[in-house]
Parts: sequence; structure tokens; C-alpha cells
Amino acid sequence: MAGSTEIKIKGNDKKNAQKGGGLRNNLIRLVTVPLIIMGIVVMIFSYYTGYNTVSKEVEGGLRNIASAALYEYEDIYDSEMRFVEHGNLTYELDETASAAASDTSYIDYLKEVTGSEVTLFYYDIRIITTITDDTGKRMNGTVVSKKVVDEVFGKVKPVFYDDIMVGSENFYVCYIPVMRDGKCIGMVAAGKPTSYVKKEILGSTLPIILIVLVMIFLASMLSTGEARRLAEAIAKEKNFLGQIADGNLRANLDADILKRDDELGEMGKFTVHVQRFIRDMIERDTLTKLYTRRIGEPRLRDTRQRFIDEGVQFQIVMGDIDHFKRFNDTYGHDCGDLVLQSVAGIFNRMMLGKGYAVRWGGEEFIICFENFTYEEAYEHLCAIREEIIHHIVEYKDEKLSITMTFGIVPGSDEDLDEIIKQADNLLYVGKEGGRDRIVRLEDYERLLKEANMTDPELEKKKKKENKTEAKSMAESKPKAETKPKAEAKPKAETKSRAESKPKAESKPKTESKPKTETKSKAKPKPKTEPKSYDSVFETAMNTPVVKNGSKKKTEPKEAHNEVGEDEKMTAMLAKMMGVSAEELTAESTGNEDNTKS
Repeated sequence: MAGSTEIKIKGNDKKNAQKGGGLRNNLIRLVTVPLIIMGIVVMIFSYYTGYNTVSKEVEGGLRNIASAALYEYEDIYDSEMRFVEHGNLTYELDETASAAASDTSYIDYLKEVTGSEVTLFYYDIRIITTITDDTGKRMNGTVVSKKVVDEVFGKVKPVFYDDIMVGSENFYVCYIPVMRDGKCIGMVAAGKPTSYVKKEILGSTLPIILIVLVMIFLASMLSTGEARRLAEAIAKEKNFLGQIADGNLRANLDADILKRDDELGEMGKFTVHVQRFIRDMIERDTLTKLYTRRIGEPRLRDTRQRFIDEGVQFQIVMGDIDHFKRFNDTYGHDCGDLVLQSVAGIFNRMMLGKGYAVRWGGEEFIICFENFTYEEAYEHLCAIREEIIHHIVEYKDEKLSITMTFGIVPGSDEDLDEIIKQADNLLYVGKEGGRDRIVRLEDYERLLKEANMTDPELEKKKKKENKTEAKSMAESKPKAETKPKAEAKPKAETKSRAESKPKAESKPKTESKPKTETKSKAKPKPKTEPKSYDSVFETAMNTPVVKNGSKKKTEPKEAHNEVGEDEKMTAMLAKMMGVSAEELTAESTGNEDNTKS
């Protein structure tokens, strides 16, 4: 499921890359495109604003030039002029008119000073002009377009054009009418080439355009940088969520995101909170808040691998609560829950920064000291044991004390199952030797000798108990309802053994049962067995158990010492029946012990 999620995420990233998509590119486009559009609009607006402004200035200037020329040459219009037509809309002035129009000094001066072409018309014929043709000859005697004549003579007021073709060039031209006796008899025109005016317009608008371009560039750089940072932050959150979806509940979110004061920072903090909640829900035992066996075992393997790769020392401890069954049987399973929580609380507090603890099964725990030498781990384990001994559990009106037995072995590059087996053996002989102690590796042979056993005999005894237990559980399935008393009998026997204080050689079987539970964990049982235990458990729990002549009430449907797994229920059943529980607890993930009774 997680793998398919990762593939889907990577596939979507690939598609986005092929399409040129992705949040970063989209954000950049979202920011820059409007800026570019706005810049284009501003530039067009600036150009046309400048165009209109310059056009009005040019128009005003040309009108003044035309008026000045009319004022200088107004006498020409006082006499009647005659023309000789040459065809092709060209005319030649007669001698009288030619003499009057021969003085061009003033309009030449105006052209030199203002750069404007000046022309005087008699009706529509040019009589004096500064405009020359391709040969350099003045264009006297040529006519203006009919459009201009009709408009000027029709409106009898100045007219301005920005696209009049004169010769082979476009001009900006202003025409003012020449009036005599209330009648328009001619025009005076002043004009400039369109190319010149456009340069003027560009010169006035270019600074505005450049400023707009610079502002767009700066705004784009700032917004693109912010968009890039925003996209990177979102991408980091996406990657973080992707790792969680892929099952990596220990992924770390970039610290820069958590420092943000905006919505992304809040989202990041919320995501981390959800990650921790999910991690605790999956990795932590509901009752004790310690790591479950399902999570603890892979972490132990990672710790061992760190020792192999980096040389980081580690020490393994197997621990078991002494006479835990008495708390359940005497005070009820709520009391057993409280005992488990008290021990786990001490582990959580005293192992902080030193390693971690795992609820391995029922009342069994594994402690792993990281980056500790064997002696340092032993000293701290002694402190933990002392803390447990002096801790008082208050349940109703009772004040109860707890003791535990531990076996501690140094971590090595041996197989993890072998290391746990060594710790399990130490715990086993410790419980055989009287409980409430820490068994070191060097104490193993001595305690074996005190128990009148050898190492092979210990292994043989464990294997024999495993076979006996398996056979007992197989036989109990069909006969569970027909032989309730037979099942209750070992129960009473087990209790009597547990209650006896002196060390006796006849007691190792009872004492060794919890120890063997851990041993057998390295050898998982078939997954089909827990199903067969359920019917035996149900039968046993509905059968009254007689202890010391009194009837012990059972509560078949009440949940206790929550574990949440069938394997732990079968372990509890085995204890209540007085048989070995090694194989049953081996399947447990450490989430619960006495879940149902």
C-alpha cells in the first residue's frame, strides 16, 4: 500500500515535469504573468499618453509656425494670382505672382530654426514652400490633396493631420485658412516628418517604459524568489507526508518550515503532531506506552547493525516482573494493569537519553542501552532495580511493592536471536535462583550449578517444556469442556509453587516457565495455533477454579492488561491452567497480557 503510494507520487511528479507543471512553476507563472501583462498595459498606455501629449505639443508648435509665416507673407494674398497649367496637376505662376512669391528667406529661416517644412497655398496650389522633390527642386505649383482642401475650406478653421503624404514621405501637418473678405482663399501649412515626431514621442515615453520594465523586473525577482521559497517549503512538506505515507514514521520535517509564522508553519506543526500521534499509536503499547515487540524487534536489529557499521556499543537486558500473576489473582487485573504501568513509567523516565525499553510480552521487558559499556549499563540497571523496589503501588486500600529479575548481556555482532537467547537464559536461571536480582553473564555458570543443571540440560529442559506445552494445548482443545477440573488442578499447583519462599529443587519448573517464554520467542510458532487456543481459553475461563478450598470467580468478558493480540490471551490461559506458557508468549507483540479473562 505504501509502496503503491510512493509510486503514484513519483509518477505524478514525472507527469508534472513532462508537462512543465509543478507548484513552483505554477506559482512563478501566477506571479510573473500578471506582472508582464500589467507592464505591457502600462507601456502601451504610456506610449499613447506620450503620443497624445507630443502630438498636441507638435500641433501647437506647427500652428504657431504657420501663423508666423502667414503674418510674414500676408501681403501676397492682397493681389490676384494667375497660373499657367502644365498638366499632371502642376501649375506655374505668372510673372506678377512669381515676383511676389520669390522671397523664401523667412520660411527657410523657420525651417532651419524649427525643423519644420512651411508652405503657402493659393487655394490648393503651392506658391511658396520649403519642400523639395527628389531632384532638390522646390515643389512650387503642385497641389495639395482634395481631402485637405475640402476639410480646411469647409470648416474654415485650423486642421491637424498626422498621416499626410507629401511627396514620398509622411508628415505631421497643421493647416490654417487664409481669409479675405470672409472668404477662404488659401492656406498656410507647417509640418514635420512623421519619423521625426515619432522620435520625439519615443524620447518622451522611453524613460517611462524603462522605469516600468525595471519595476516589472524587480517585482518579478522578488515575487519569483518568494514563490520559489514557498514552493520549496510546500515541496518539503509534501516529501515529509510522502515519507509518512511510505511508512517512515521517523522522518524529520525541515526546521525552517517549523520556524515559519505563516499558515505553512502551522501546517507543518500540525503534520508533525499527527505524525507523532500515528507513531505512538502504532509503535507504543496502549497500556504501558513502551515500544511494542513489533516495533522493538526491528529497532533492536537496527541497533545491532549500528554496532557492526559504526562500533556504537549496546547492552541487552531481559526483565520480568516477579510473581506478577499474584497481582492479577489476588487483587484483580486492574491492579495488574497498574503494576505494568508503574514499571513502564520507571523505564520511560530512567531510560530517557540512554536507550529504550520494549514490552516484549506480558510482564516481560527488554531494555537496550545504547552507547553504554557493559559496566555502565549494569550500574544504571541497578539504579532502575532499586527504583522499582522502593516504588509503592497504591491500589484501593493496599500498598504493594514490586520486584523484578533481570539478565544483562553485552551486545555483539552475533545474531539478535542468539543475543536475546543469552539474556533469556540469564533471566531463567535468575528466577530459578530466587528472583529479585540482576544476573550478569559471569554469574550464569554459578547459578546453573546452584540449580543443579548444565547448559545442555537447561536447553533440554526448555525444549521438553515446549513439547509438553504444545501437546497439552493440542489435547485441551477437544477436551476443554469435559475436563474442567483437570484444568483447574494445575492452576492451584502453580499457585502453591509460586507462593513457596525457600529455594527448592522441585520448583524450577514453575519458576522457569516465564523464562522459557522468552526463549521460545526466537522460534515463532505457526500462525494457526492461536485459533486453537481461543476455544480452550473460553472453556477455561468459564470453568470455576478452586484454590485452597475456595471458589475463585472468573470474569469471561472483562478486558484486563490490554494487549490486543490472541497470542497474549493464550499466554494468560496457559498460566491459569498451570502449564508452560513459553510458546504462547513467543507470538506476542508485547501490546497486552491479560486482555480477556
